[in-house]
Amino acid sequence: MHGLFLRALQNYVGVTFGAEPLARALAAAGAPAEGFEPLLRHERAMVRRFLGHAAAELGRPVEAVLEDVGTFIIMGDGYAPARRLLRFGGASFGDFLLSIEDLPDRARLALPDDAFPPLDLADQGGGQFRLTAATDCWEIGHVMVGILRAMADDYGALVMIEAEAPGPSTTSVAIRLLDARFAAGRLFDLAGQAAG
Repeated sequence: MHGLFLRALQNYVGVTFGAEPLARALAAAGAPAEGFEPLLRHERAMVRRFLGHAAAELGRPVEAVLEDVGTFIIMGDGYAPARRLLRFGGASFGDFLLSIEDLPDRARLALPDDAFPPLDLADQGGGQFRLTAATDCWEIGHVMVGILRAMADDYGALVMIEAEAPGPSTTSVAIRLLDARFAAGRLFDLAGQAAG
């Protein structure tokens, strides 16, 4: 999981802000100049170092950078497979939420077993949900916020999403679905290429 996150953060910084800020953040973190191999194991300490140096380099709070990385994973060029994987969860944002617990199993078809932590979605009624990841990596909560916001936009849903205070072995996101059909979503064809 750490390798995938480090590569996504590396790509976000490089594509959005350029090669020079990326090179400085990598060097300050003591990371390889060429960046991170996503399928290799990396220490949690490297995640925190690179994230901290990237946020400092960009002059942004760590939480904002994490949420932007989540959005980048869905909307960024070269990440269409991630969007397609998530869109297979259903025809509406509500359907997508109800299938999200299956995401780690779907992802394991192409990624290492530890790529994603187990997910649990609690339907609290009235369009309110709590998504919990079984991990002590609090950063995942903020990345999930970015992913969920991007997916809500993709479906055309109006939602309020925020990371909650993490526990010792879990991190959670509060989701409030206000209007499932607020706007026209991006075109998506299950049988063909995604467009839009």
